Amino acid sequence: MWRSLFAIGIFCIAYVMSFNTSAAQEFRIRTTVYQHQKNVDAKIVSRSVSIFHAEKVYDHVDGLGEVTIFDPAQNRLIILSESRMIKAIIDFDEIKNLLVVARHQTQEYIHDQIKRQESTGKAIAEQLKFQLDPTFDVQFDESKNQLSLDSQLINYRVQCAASDQKSAAETYLRFADWMARFNYVLHPYTLPPGSRIILNEELRKRELIPTEVELQTRFEEKLHLRAEHKIRWKLDHKDRGLIHHWETLRKNKDVKSITIQEYLRNQVAGLRK
Repeated sequence: MWRSLFAIGIFCIAYVMSFNTSAAQEFRIRTTVYQHQKNVDAKIVSRSVSIFHAEKVYDHVDGLGEVTIFDPAQNRLIILSESRMIKAIIDFDEIKNLLVVARHQTQEYIHDQIKRQESTGKAIAEQLKFQLDPTFDVQFDESKNQLSLDSQLINYRVQCAASDQKSAAETYLRFADWMARFNYVLHPYTLPPGSRIILNEELRKRELIPTEVELQTRFEEKLHLRAEHKIRWKLDHKDRGLIHHWETLRKNKDVKSITIQEYLRNQVAGLRK
């Protein structure tokens, strides 16, 4: 299946520190993702916390035993697994290169589907082409701070808010861009990053942060997801304790460094068990 519920990955992301923001800028976002289905109550599919501090972001998804550290000063992301005592580092250029490869592979697949001269193949090809280069009808209700992005295949409804800190919206959105790209590298059957990056750009124009993001898709495997973001503009003792713990673990010589390719192979092997 070329569609996958890994699409929830677009919500389970941390958000970036701007290169130009003050080191004093720090805040925390707690995210809960719900999946909606007909005739049943919405169920929680993910909880995570994103802590912004000292030009880094620490993103931890409950239950995974891992933290992703976004380090823009070094142009890199670090996946740190406490449960397996391993870490993998990937720089921004490598993410870009992997996305170029993925785009080329998708374009080849589109070409193969079109050559089949079957209605199903053509429909799949058209949907994939849209995902690579999406376009939306954008509407913004200023009185309600509500942003809408509509298309035949993907729709977003976003409740927005102004930030309490200068440049926090850009800080948030820059990392949201990178994590959309990174999640696609980790989970190639999720949505390509283009649609989320367009959403982020619309927020960037208005200097707003999303407090709720609702996504609905109309692919073969339909999705209806909603992410609630609760923002706290000050870090507490627990947040600082987590940062200290993760930084200590990152520097621990007993934590084995592996390549991102090894990490991906381990991930695939774990899913097959």
